[in-house]
Amino acid sequence: MSDAAAEPERLPVIDALRALALSGVILMNLIGMVMVYAPGQVIQSAGPADYAMSAADLIFVQGKARSTFAFLFGVGFGLLMSRTGAGFHAYYLRRMSALLLIGLINMAFLFWGDILILYAVMGMVLSLFRGWSDRAILTLGLVLIAVPPVVAGVAEIVTGGPLAGLSGVLPADGWAKVEARAPIYAGGDYPAMVRANVAYYVEKHLFDTVHVAVYSLGVLGLFLTGLWIARKGVFANVEAHRAFLRKVALVCLPIGLPLSVVQALPTAGMTFEGPVNGLVAMTYVGLPMTAFGYVAVLTLWLSKGGGWLRSSLTPMGRMALTGYLGSNLIGSFIWYGWGLGLMGKVNFVAMNLLSLVVFAGLAVFSAIWLKMFRQGPVEGLWRRLSGPRTRAA
Repeated sequence: MSDAAAEPERLPVIDALRALALSGVILMNLIGMVMVYAPGQVIQSAGPADYAMSAADLIFVQGKARSTFAFLFGVGFGLLMSRTGAGFHAYYLRRMSALLLIGLINMAFLFWGDILILYAVMGMVLSLFRGWSDRAILTLGLVLIAVPPVVAGVAEIVTGGPLAGLSGVLPADGWAKVEARAPIYAGGDYPAMVRANVAYYVEKHLFDTVHVAVYSLGVLGLFLTGLWIARKGVFANVEAHRAFLRKVALVCLPIGLPLSVVQALPTAGMTFEGPVNGLVAMTYVGLPMTAFGYVAVLTLWLSKGGGWLRSSLTPMGRMALTGYLGSNLIGSFIWYGWGLGLMGKVNFVAMNLLSLVVFAGLAVFSAIWLKMFRQGPVEGLWRRLSGPRTRAA
């Protein structure tokens, strides 16, 4: 979603990147809605094409789309701050408070894997760093991205295995309890599903605390690096920063993608014992690193060529919040018992195709909507809930 969604001065490359990131978020969310609660059913019927598609999703999309989304949120913060006058901090806190409310509604009623709550909280924290120097912002951002996975991995090496969460429960045991709620999602009791959504969100923070902390700090780090990029004017003048973007791609992709392969192995079903498990945990840093490489390559292309794709994706990027929530509603309706109840009945290939159809449908909807209205429906609501914004003179 764009934190600069209400701005008249837009940068099409950012909107196109945001739409591409959203396509990956939709893909992984639609798959996650199924694989958390019905992994056995899907894997049992999987063929070679399904395994190949799943491996591609894990290596090339998992963690990269959401990292790009978070990075662009930081860029949006920087652009909004540069276009807002006195009273920015108060306005931004109202804006994040409104996003928090939207996130709570999404988490309870649509999708247990909501990211808006975390974005709202970390957005409030991000605002505290607005007066820092460029160098300090970049340094802290990179530290928050790189150091927590290494610390968590070292801790697992020292202790000899995965770390228990705040509840004292190991992640594997916590996830088993989550999966045991599958009948609730397969059934048609919507209020029970709402209660299960809330329970999942709370319990995950308690049993998978280390991963939640690594991810949350990483999100703040991505916000900060996005803010740094906005301050440097990279997207405002891509031509002047092409050499920098090429260096980012040449450094991040050759390192990030191999680390992503290793990081995907546990999700793909491979188990590791003792210190090796900690080493694998460290490779989490490859996810945001690969995302940086993706952003660099796509920015170089979209700014020079790819005009047809940029213009096609821009409406979706402008309505990313509406698209994110809409995809959650569609996914919940398709998979769970209160809707079509197809959870566990569709293979990996079909889930990928479905995510493409959902994204394409939302992109068409966005293009039609923006021909009639200035903003997306949820973006407009977000702006109204945020109150007036003081503009610079």
